[in-house]
Amino acid sequence: MRKTKIIATLGPAVARYEAIGELIEAGMDVARLNFSHGDYDSHRQFAEWVRKAAAEQNKPVALLQDIQGPRIRVGTFEGGAVRLEPGTELKLRSGEAEGSAEEVFVENLDAAQLEAGATVVISDGLITLDVIDWDGQTCTAGVVEGGVLHDHKGVAFPGSMIDVPAVSDKDVADLAFGRTLGVDYVAVSFVSSAMDLKRVKNLIPGTPVIAKIESVVGYRNLTEILTEAAGTMVARGDLGVEIKFEAVPRAQREILQRTNAKARISITATEMLESMNHSTRPTRAEVSDVAAAVLDGSDAVMLSSETAVGQYPIRAVQAMARICEEAEGSPDYGRGPEIHFLEDRARFASATAQACVDAAENLDLRAIVAFTESGSTARLISKYRPHSDIFAYTPHEATYRRMALYSGVTALRFAAVDSTDKMIAHAERDLLEQGIVELGDGIVMAAGIPPNQAATTNLMKLHSIGSSA
Repeated sequence: MRKTKIIATLGPAVARYEAIGELIEAGMDVARLNFSHGDYDSHRQFAEWVRKAAAEQNKPVALLQDIQGPRIRVGTFEGGAVRLEPGTELKLRSGEAEGSAEEVFVENLDAAQLEAGATVVISDGLITLDVIDWDGQTCTAGVVEGGVLHDHKGVAFPGSMIDVPAVSDKDVADLAFGRTLGVDYVAVSFVSSAMDLKRVKNLIPGTPVIAKIESVVGYRNLTEILTEAAGTMVARGDLGVEIKFEAVPRAQREILQRTNAKARISITATEMLESMNHSTRPTRAEVSDVAAAVLDGSDAVMLSSETAVGQYPIRAVQAMARICEEAEGSPDYGRGPEIHFLEDRARFASATAQACVDAAENLDLRAIVAFTESGSTARLISKYRPHSDIFAYTPHEATYRRMALYSGVTALRFAAVDSTDKMIAHAERDLLEQGIVELGDGIVMAAGIPPNQAATTNLMKLHSIGSSA
């Protein structure tokens, strides 16, 4: 069973119900709604399709709302694009009007604190400018690396301070809309501090928040960010603009390791199978990149344009799934040396999870069963990276869907019962009926006494299928 989960971004390429079902069949575990693009009607339709298709296939699929955040973008151009030639001079003006090859409008440009000699990077690093002069509203810059600039491309200011709110008015409205959809996770763009996440969490109480690490400031403040985040996403596109591109692999590995050591969800994203926008198969370099992300410890890997606007969205998910499975067969896959005892908020649950994984490894057992209210027990077992498969039972629909993002976890529903013995008996019957285990197989079980209470996981049981509970 594939352990690494796959996030697929929804967009025009899969804008029909049948395509959503095909994505799930191909291996999509989480559907990403990118609120930097699309409108509320299209996001609502995608959410409805995902819920319906997931129910038909009896598979948990989580909805991830990705809000735009304080991204600074260029305006529009006649015909949708303009070419900037190296060696020319360009005016950047604060505003949102239509621009040209001589004058480009940039929303919130006045929030930047620029100096002569500073660098401005546009369109994910494809276009580079050097600041000549800045008066607080207009920037005169020389084009160092030119190219075609399309409408609404992002602008970054490596090394310069940007004074913009972490949550924009658009984000506030988008978060309120996301709550009406019942999204399972929210990804927050350009997180620079724990306070950024607190602002978002106050708007969506109870919804786990993923911090996108895509700036130097966010990278530097990772320790404090992890105190508030349910997980991190290594957003390599913008991060690769803010730091040297050759430093991105090292930063990726560090972010994943530190996230895993704090028992948080870890995601690697951006340009993973980019060539499959137009090709039926990935490049060898992309295959190696995905495999490296898996071996670095990613809980999930993400497809962006490949499934949103690419020509082969279903094939991209299928290819991602095959690469992940192959990488997981490597002897290097598993618990990293930085994982000792996971200092989670639920310390008893963490100790129980560690004991379950160690027992399963020592006894070579194929399955670990967890009973969980909030999903934290399954998450902790997952973060100890067992070779065994994890089957997590929950009576709560929201927890069932959220566990779709946990590495190695198969989420299952069950009706709440009033004793641990009844829980164990239910799991035994269900696993036998599904053909997952056979009579006489040994499994490890994690549960809480008393049952049906959050944060009470304190029981590990070694159980032989067919024996009395």
